[in-house]
Amino acid sequence: MKAALILGTQLFEEHPAYADEEIDVFFFVEARSSFARRRYHAHKRVLLLAGLRHAAAAAEQRGRAVARVPLHEGLGFAQALRRMIREYDVDGLAWMSATDRAVDRRISAVCDEAGISTRRYDDALFLTPTADLDAWFAEHPAARMEDFYRWQRRRTGILMDGAAPAGRRWNFDADNREPLPRDGIEVPALPDVDIDELTASAIEDVASHFPDAPGDPREFWLPVTPAHARAWLDTFVDERLASFGQYEDAMAADEPFLFHSVVSPLLNVGLLAPAEVVSAVVARRDDVPLAAVEGFTRQVIGWREYMRGAYRAWPDLMTANHFRLGRDLEEWWYTGVDVPEEIPLPVRTVLARVMRYGYAHHIERLMVLGNWFLLQGYDPRAVYEWFSALFVDAYEWVMVPNVQGMSQYADGGRVATKPYISGGAYLQRMGSWWPTERAARESAFTAAYWRFLDEHEDLLAGNPRLNMPLAQMRRRRESA
Repeated sequence: MKAALILGTQLFEEHPAYADEEIDVFFFVEARSSFARRRYHAHKRVLLLAGLRHAAAAAEQRGRAVARVPLHEGLGFAQALRRMIREYDVDGLAWMSATDRAVDRRISAVCDEAGISTRRYDDALFLTPTADLDAWFAEHPAARMEDFYRWQRRRTGILMDGAAPAGRRWNFDADNREPLPRDGIEVPALPDVDIDELTASAIEDVASHFPDAPGDPREFWLPVTPAHARAWLDTFVDERLASFGQYEDAMAADEPFLFHSVVSPLLNVGLLAPAEVVSAVVARRDDVPLAAVEGFTRQVIGWREYMRGAYRAWPDLMTANHFRLGRDLEEWWYTGVDVPEEIPLPVRTVLARVMRYGYAHHIERLMVLGNWFLLQGYDPRAVYEWFSALFVDAYEWVMVPNVQGMSQYADGGRVATKPYISGGAYLQRMGSWWPTERAARESAFTAAYWRFLDEHEDLLAGNPRLNMPLAQMRRRRESA
């Protein structure tokens, strides 16, 4: 008998296994070891568990044979897979190649132990074929995202007018850095999500099996089927895309989502395919500002695919620690309880929304949380573990280069050209966190910024993008 294993991060409606005539039975494993590996946010656990259950139900509705190992049995992943192979007398197992490095090795080891044949489908989470991606990074040892992005545009023809980029510009980033207007702006709400019986069962199981998880599973807010994910995407395109570009770097204490799509949790588990996301957005290029279309497209075909390439090309990112930082994260980072009063308002606010939703948009991750972690000297690996646990869209392939590289600059500059650090002035300009600009300049964020430049001057001095702030720091030091 031939079986196909459907992983929780590969919930594609058109998974290639469903069209494979050799497959007799489909395996769905709710491995407790996978859900308990970290102190995962309750909503991440619900998303994966409900997604798996809906995918299994959909396969059954197609008339396919389905075998499940439910969460309550408490089995580890390898243990559950061994049992299914034995019970169904499987002589061959197929699965989609996983993006995170260790997954394929674990599955292959179980199959080798059982003495069965194996077959892998190509990873469908991305637009770029793996061989092409690896070749590009091998040919570009100083691989910068902008170069990669232009290669992607030329390779795919997305937002190209012949040989020229749409609008005669590759990048509209300079148009996409506006704070929210001072007189306010209406922000459309995210769609409501219906909690059906399968999702309700996942919520109750998470509440029962992981009572101490960050977040409340009963406040779950994300779609868990491909159809609902497409409706979520359509709502973004119709209601928020037009303002996304202009305000993609804006922040607001009372608006957790603003004009962001919040499709990364859905893309990263296969509820949406990258091609359909890009197509839906690019189709509106004549209806909304091109800067919005290009800015969003760059995140999907540029940054997201670049992160995968960096993860594959530079495995040593996982252990990088350029500044030799070693501070441990305090317990309140995982609970949101008893946060010290001296922690600045931006950090307190964003941490509270992470506790509630398992999510914060990209500029809050980078310039509030990541900025503060780096300025305070936290161990970058501990920061990586925290992001990996608390965010609904977090997986190894994306968190290693994003956190170790861009956010914490632990790699010394391979992913990002400079550390993404700032004092209170930037945060105030983009989010009005303090009552006055003076309060922002005198904030703990600003003090930490100048202290960091002073303490790590030797490792920062060779970066031309830091010449000006380092010169300012030296003048401040001399006048103190």
